[in-house]
Parts: sequence; C-alpha cells; structure tokens
Amino acid sequence: MRIRQVGFSSRLKAHRKILTLETLKFIVEYFKDRDARLAALRSGVPENYASRQGAWLKKHAIVLAAMETEIDDRDQLRLEKALAEIEKQMDVCKEILNLQDF
Repeated sequence: MRIRQVGFSSRLKAHRKILTLETLKFIVEYFKDRDARLAALRSGVPENYASRQGAWLKKHAIVLAAMETEIDDRDQLRLEKALAEIEKQMDVCKEILNLQDF
C-alpha cells in the first residue's frame, strides 16, 4: 500500500474555512479602503509580496464571505478594537510560553 503525501494545495483546501489571525487582520484592513495590496501591507505582509498575497487573500473563501457583509463605521471600529484585544491576548500567551521572539 502506498502512502500519499498531502500536497500544499490539499492543505490549503483543508484550511479554507479556518479564520487565522493573519486573515482577520487582512479583512479588517481591507474594509478600510478596499485595496488588497495596501490591506496586505498594513496587516504585516512584506512589501515584496503584498500585491500577490493581497490578490490571493481576496479569493480566499473566508475573505469572500466577509466581503459580502455590509459594515458601517461603528462595526469597523468594533472590529479594530476586537483585533487589538486578540493581539494583546496573543502577546500574553507568548510571554507565558516564552515566545516573545516569534
């Protein structure tokens, strides 16, 4: 019996319904001006890859679903506050686990 190694594309398909912190950052930033490249830059993607990553993320199932939602300024502010709280909690976890350099 042969064991088939799961390729990169299969892993992406398996995770298409998982909201990661990086994807959430992109979504929040994308709502600001609907510019994928700038949203990718603001969410932490290096400048060399921002255009490509932004275009790829815009096609991601979770991002597409989020883009169908109409949000107003109040919702945008709530999203930004929630994201800041998540990042704060991530920093606490990194400190506890001694992972500040990661």
